[in-house]
Amino acid sequence: MIKLLLLVIALIAGIIVSPDLAGHQGYVLISFANQTIEMSLTTLIIAAIAIVAIFFVLEFILRRLFSMGNSTRGWFSGRQVRKARRNTAEGLLKVAEGDWKAAEKMLSKSAKYSDAPILNYLAAAEAAQGLGKTQQRDQYLQLAAEQDTESLAVSLTRAKLHIRQQQFEQALATLQDVQPTSPRNPMILSLLQQCYLQLEDWKALLALLPQLTKAGVITATEAAQLDIQAQCGQMHHLSQQNGSDGLIGYWNSINRKDKHNPALVACFVKQMIVRHADSDAFPILRDAIKKNPEQNLISLMPQLTLPDRHPAIVSLQDLLANNGNNPALQSALGQMLMADGQWQPAKDHLEKAIAIRPDVTDYAHLVATLEQLGDKQAAAEVSRQALQLAKPDQA
Repeated sequence: MIKLLLLVIALIAGIIVSPDLAGHQGYVLISFANQTIEMSLTTLIIAAIAIVAIFFVLEFILRRLFSMGNSTRGWFSGRQVRKARRNTAEGLLKVAEGDWKAAEKMLSKSAKYSDAPILNYLAAAEAAQGLGKTQQRDQYLQLAAEQDTESLAVSLTRAKLHIRQQQFEQALATLQDVQPTSPRNPMILSLLQQCYLQLEDWKALLALLPQLTKAGVITATEAAQLDIQAQCGQMHHLSQQNGSDGLIGYWNSINRKDKHNPALVACFVKQMIVRHADSDAFPILRDAIKKNPEQNLISLMPQLTLPDRHPAIVSLQDLLANNGNNPALQSALGQMLMADGQWQPAKDHLEKAIAIRPDVTDYAHLVATLEQLGDKQAAAEVSRQALQLAKPDQA
């Protein structure tokens, strides 16, 4: 605008001054090399003004051309961004619908112009895994990580996809890398729980339980159940690795509260039976039943193979003195007497157990006892009763 104004002023000045110079034009001589140019002063002024005007016009034209170019590039760029947004939104819907092929195509192609390419790559990784393309999945995860090298979302997505693919070791490695920076993150803790359960890393799971409870990932009830599962799993591992000595060492190391937990006592006794350490398991089971005569514990007593069954029989008889209506105690004592060859007392206790709580297993034991006593008719009648009891279960 200023240049145009100057040009107009120059033209006006020329128009005004030109008449005064008409009679006194003078001349201008320009010499260079072997050439000379001679013209009037008025002509020179007009030529100079014309040249300046031409430069101004050229500059104006060039500015307009460049401006149009930028506008055109901006329009094309904006169109690509808008298209990327549409494809990203549609691709995410395809992921939710399970249309993995369409989702991967839309999300990967629109990532370059996406407002948040990291989301495109993460969703594309999920789609690639849905197609079974694990190598492509890992490439998308790498591209996502390059967008933000410290992104927790990338690590969690990687771990989730590994878990879904049952690649628990890889998932665990990823989670252990990020846990120190986000030790209270509920998602990390939940995924760690899944990995430890699948890998049967019971020791690590036991150490994780307080954090899971504190972060609200699991309830106190769920924590108690997981604690039992983990400790039973740990006993199983120790039984396989170190035999009964490892089991006894572990049992001696746990706290008093756990030693009074019937579920843990049952786990310990079962593992000791597997390792043929029944005699070492007996006193622990006997004391546990005295404090807590649960059916699960009582039913383990006849499973013990003892060189001398008398202490076990006496222990059950003492418990029955104060709890004669306990069918589990009656059944356990009857079975122990059977194993000891005391058929008549065994028959009496099994009949009492059935009278309180009919049970197919007790009927089977009673039939065997009656046959040993030579009472074939009674054995047949008990067998008939057992069949009638079993019919509803078979229906």
